[in-house]
Amino acid sequence: MELLKDISRAVSPDLPKDLGDMDSHLNFILPKVIPFGEDLREEQFWLSKRWKEIRDDEGFHESILHIFNEGGEYLLALDGNVVKGSWKRLNKDNTLILEIGGKSELFDLRFLNADFMILTKHGDQARKGLRRYFCLMHERASKAGGRELDWRNAMEKMFNIWRENSLSVWAWFIFTALIGLIIYLSFR
Repeated sequence: MELLKDISRAVSPDLPKDLGDMDSHLNFILPKVIPFGEDLREEQFWLSKRWKEIRDDEGFHESILHIFNEGGEYLLALDGNVVKGSWKRLNKDNTLILEIGGKSELFDLRFLNADFMILTKHGDQARKGLRRYFCLMHERASKAGGRELDWRNAMEKMFNIWRENSLSVWAWFIFTALIGLIIYLSFR
């Protein structure tokens, strides 16, 4: 399986370096990875997990964890200090309502897998000068080699979802054709 990933990465394009901020990266990446995502009905992907908040703010150094437990319990941990709230899924939609400190917010799911949960707050946040995406990464996946990934490396990791999946069929086809060609030429 690792050989397939290596082949896929070798024949796929790199993440462009000039995308700018995290919202621009997500605008580029999300349309590519959405077919490989899940939805909120598949609770095993997001419940009872420690989701680390990822931001591209220069001064952002806090460790913020979001934990969605069964029964609607929502925990927000800021550098280890926990505040309790609640969550609920709006009907059968991919929409969450988060309530904490007397404030309720409506978020739409944009992408979910075992490592990433990308939400957008309902409404035109850019018009208000706010970031468009609320990016959460499973805490386990947010570390590489014992260190925390910065937002750019997190975006690269998300882009790899597309690179490793979208070209896998083509990589297998090319690999099989190449093996077939070698066998054919060896018997000539």
